[in-house]
Amino acid sequence: MSLQIEEVERSCLRLVVRAIRDYHKEAVKIFREETDLPADVAEDITREALDFLGLSRVHIRLYGKIDYKRAALVFLPDRETEVALMIDSKAEKDGNTATIQMSQTSMEVRQLRAGRVVTVKGGLPTFIERSGVKMQTVTIIVKYVYKDEPKGSLLKQVKIACIPSGVFQDQYNPDAKDTIWRVGRNAPTLDEDFRVRLSFADLALKAPWRVVAF
Repeated sequence: MSLQIEEVERSCLRLVVRAIRDYHKEAVKIFREETDLPADVAEDITREALDFLGLSRVHIRLYGKIDYKRAALVFLPDRETEVALMIDSKAEKDGNTATIQMSQTSMEVRQLRAGRVVTVKGGLPTFIERSGVKMQTVTIIVKYVYKDEPKGSLLKQVKIACIPSGVFQDQYNPDAKDTIWRVGRNAPTLDEDFRVRLSFADLALKAPWRVVAF
């Protein structure tokens, strides 16, 4: 079962990478010319790139705090499977991590914060069942790394990562010291929602295929 889940994750990541690669020249142009906030530009680029490539859709509406949500069909060599594809876009000057909310992962975050072990359960299920259809949840991060210039912004790099399904907890984050997560930018004293940062380098060390940069 876990091999099938990973196979679907690989296929979804390849699809997203292809979409963003094909749209890369246009993305560079948009970042340079657009006057909107970089975060808004990033969301628009990801949506336009995926719409341009096209997805095999399932007519089911998805909910959740994530930029791009789509019930889709993924075609594998021996079968097709329904997927709840969740894609979050980021635009930052630092390309080492990506901040996510717990509603964007099915993993449990186990890490050290201020010298103590913190364990927070992810808000996404590994599978979503709706209208009689069972869909595997796949979460992908698209990170646009840019720098400010006198005229517009320069898109320096794109990093795309597939966050592991919660079924792979013991492989990617078995305990607080063995983790792919960094401390998030939330302030508990201000009662902000718990956030966590995905480390691209730590994830790539455990599974190189899960992180693609260009």
